[in-house]
This record gives sequence, C-alpha cells and structure tokens, in this order.
Amino acid sequence: MASITVTGRDYLRDSSHVNGQGPFTYRYLAEGDSWMDRSTAVSGSLPEYLAREMGRRQRSSLIINISTAGHTLRRITDVMDGEFAWWLQQEPFQAILFSAGGNDFIDAAGKPDPGQGLLRNMSGQPLPADGYDCVNHQAIATLIGQFLNPNFDTIYKAIRSSEKNAARPIFLNGYDTPTARNAPAVRGLSGPWLYKAYRKNHIDETLWPSLTAGLFKDIQRTIEGWCVGRIGVHAVPTSGILTPVNPGTPGNRGDWANEIHPNKSGWKKQSKVWADELLSQLV
Repeated sequence: MASITVTGRDYLRDSSHVNGQGPFTYRYLAEGDSWMDRSTAVSGSLPEYLAREMGRRQRSSLIINISTAGHTLRRITDVMDGEFAWWLQQEPFQAILFSAGGNDFIDAAGKPDPGQGLLRNMSGQPLPADGYDCVNHQAIATLIGQFLNPNFDTIYKAIRSSEKNAARPIFLNGYDTPTARNAPAVRGLSGPWLYKAYRKNHIDETLWPSLTAGLFKDIQRTIEGWCVGRIGVHAVPTSGILTPVNPGTPGNRGDWANEIHPNKSGWKKQSKVWADELLSQLV
C-alpha cells in the first residue's frame, strides 16, 4: 500500500498522477511551521516520515502538505483567507495535522532588543538559581493570552465552520525540548535561534538547559490548553521522545539536525508517536 506526502502545489499540478498511486485509506491536510515543512534541505519533514510509518503499518495515506518553514501562528492566521481556507473547502480529509506556536516563542525570545522580548536582559544582574528566572513572565502571558490563544481559536473556528471538514479531528504537534547550541540550519542565514537569543540577553551558559526546559514547557502547556473545551483536538505527546544533545556540540548530532529541528533519526521517532495517536483516534 502506498503512503506518500506531496506539497499542495505538486498535488494541484498533477492530481491524477498523485491519486493514481492510491487508493488512499487516509487523506490528511498538514499546515504549520518548519516541523511540518522540513528542517533542512536533506532531512525531510515530519509528514514525509509519517507517511513512511503509515505505509509500514499498511495504512495507505496521502498527506497534502501546505506548511511553510518559519511561519508563526500569527502568520498562519494572516493567510486564513488564502491557501489553508481554500484547501478546507476542496475535500473532506480524515484529519488536519497542525504545528504552530514554537516559532512564536522563539521569535519573541530572539528578535527584540535585549530585555524587550520574552527574556530579561541579565547584563549586570546577579546569577539566578534557575534559568527560568531569566524569563519575563508578563511577556509570556501576553504572547499566550493576546496572540497565540486567540489565533488558534481563529484556526479552530475556520475548520469547524468549513462545509467539508467541520467534524474532522485536529492533531497538534507538541515539539520536543532542544539544546541551545551554536548549530544553525544554514550558517549566516537561519539560526541558531536560542543560542543567539541567550547570548544577546547576557544569560550565563550554565542557565541555558533549565531556561530552555522552562520555555518549552510553556509551549507544551499552551498547545495542550488548546485541546481544553474544544471537540476533536488532540495534542500529540511528542515531548521527551528525542535524545538531548550535549551543550556545546555543533551541527547534526543524535536526533537533531540543527539547534531546534530533528534529523532523520528524530523524525522516525516522532512519526511513530504520531502514527500511534492518529490510528488510536481514527479507527
């Protein structure tokens, strides 16, 4: 049985060829950030490895992937009147696969001037006992309460109001906790993200592990919170699946292609968890 992933553009270019590789028992729409798109040019993506895993389980699946690396949840809601909304009207999918929220946290930590984002400027400050004490808690609350939660609600309502996919389940990526290190995706162009943010805010390296753990717990709690009070929304339990990388190591190491994205080994581990969750809910 065939299980494949195609971009939305490639599907529209030759849908007859794609459908000819079926029939497909499951058809999914994937939207989101680089965890749904691809972490590097050679490492593939979560949907790609999920399709392979579904194939190994003899569950013929087509994943139409319209995600874009670097998208934040705010950006995804900006295009709700575009590609995502259009695809929701084209056909009934078995489920919507969604990854968002992680980039919003990382952007809010790294892009502002020191002390102006999620992180406190620790220059000249006494060394705290825990890295998470370097977080601006009011900024975290604002990001979640005024941006992420309302914007996910926009996504949810768009799906629930679509004629063909109103009752379809939504599966949310839970990410996993990376290691802040000097391991960009493309040197000089993309990343490293946490490494730069922590250095810019003068955060002592001994605090980085507990700071990263705290931030990603916030991300995971936010995503899990999107399931509360909403019908058919499932957070895929991907936290703690990947083997952490030792601080200070560069490049592709263990389950990580770069600082914040899995490599082939990591995607294989993640895809098994995703397949378990999908099949447990869709059978």
